Amino acid sequence: MTRYLHQVFLGIGSNIDAELNIGSALKSLETLHREMTTSRTYQGEAIGFCGPPFLNLVVGIMTHKSLTDLSLSLKEIEKNHGRVGELEKYSSRTMDIDILIYDDLVGTHSGIELPRPEIRLNAYVLRPFAELTPQLILPGSMDRLEELWRSFDQASQPLVEMTVCW
Repeated sequence: MTRYLHQVFLGIGSNIDAELNIGSALKSLETLHREMTTSRTYQGEAIGFCGPPFLNLVVGIMTHKSLTDLSLSLKEIEKNHGRVGELEKYSSRTMDIDILIYDDLVGTHSGIELPRPEIRLNAYVLRPFAELTPQLILPGSMDRLEELWRSFDQASQPLVEMTVCW
């Protein structure tokens, strides 16, 4: 725990009992972090393997937890939602919570690359993130999220907005 509040954005996804698992994970996050904002939820095809479609969203939190402590807390939430150990990169999962941005950190910290490279590579991260905080500039760059989304090849990774009440 630190004395300072840290601004953090998380990518959350699931393709196994996704609505149930994501809803429950959001409740777990809410008990740990009172200030929480969520993007809309999107459904997208599994990338890199054949599997059920994923539901994904981005969550913003303010936390007193250090990056290491936050990462451990998120791994515990994943574990409590049926995720066991390290999974193969391209595989189905009950719960996946990734730290996208932690304050303005750039580079590898506590084994986590920040900002997370998937922000630029995957529509299922970039679109909800750009909707949640369009004016945010990625740390270590001059790139505004809304501009990144506008220039992204959106046809290459189609998403469907889902109506889900968390």
